[in-house]
Amino acid sequence: MNTFKFLTVAALTTIFVSCSDSKSTIETTNKEQTKTEAQQNNDFSSGIYMATLPCADCMGIETYITFQKDNKAVKSTSYLDSDGTSENEYGTWTKIDDIIEVSIPNSPKEYYLVKPNKTLVRLDADKKEVSGELAKNYIFKEVKAFTPAQLNGTYNTNANGKGYNQILELKSENDSIYAVKISFTGAVKGCTFEGKGKLVNNQIDVDLKTINKDLKGTMTILFKDQTAEVFTSKFDDRLALNYFCGGGASLAGDYYKK
Repeated sequence: MNTFKFLTVAALTTIFVSCSDSKSTIETTNKEQTKTEAQQNNDFSSGIYMATLPCADCMGIETYITFQKDNKAVKSTSYLDSDGTSENEYGTWTKIDDIIEVSIPNSPKEYYLVKPNKTLVRLDADKKEVSGELAKNYIFKEVKAFTPAQLNGTYNTNANGKGYNQILELKSENDSIYAVKISFTGAVKGCTFEGKGKLVNNQIDVDLKTINKDLKGTMTILFKDQTAEVFTSKFDDRLALNYFCGGGASLAGDYYKK
């Protein structure tokens, strides 16, 4: 009789331990799955993110935003049907859980939701995702920064090299600072320029005040395929690019890489 009781208690103990182990395993698996999902939702790293935001009266607003490791942020906006203007705004960013808050002086705060696969979603002022057909336009994807190997070289306004030709030369000093030189051929008067620019959001910005204190504005160099587009960040500053030229020419224009 005692033997029977002992075997019964032992069997029940084994079943209890087995069930406990099974429950523990399930709980551990659920925790690991939750942790994995959380890690995916926080798959965020500093870098450049890009999207083409919708616009009521234009084709779209090409928007780049760089999240730097020191919590500084740089946002660049360019209207697709504009004449090459691309303005930079500087601010800071903070991340709480899976939402990034961007603060830019004199502008409303912006919110971005971290998604898997290095993707961000621009949220509205209430930190809610935009719904409907336009929702896909608020998705930002990480893009790689241009390298010196991609940008260094010689670009010409005249692709065939005949007649008047302006020549843009870019030479990197490091990953972000570039020596910028523009010269000309085929005419008595033309454009000459030398300065240094900084690569920000895959465009090179040259502060014209560093060249001449009486000038204002920023010369920008945008890159698309094998073309460098030179203009000013603000349309009203465009005439500053005439200062470096003779014969009515301007630094502005499309330069094609050799």
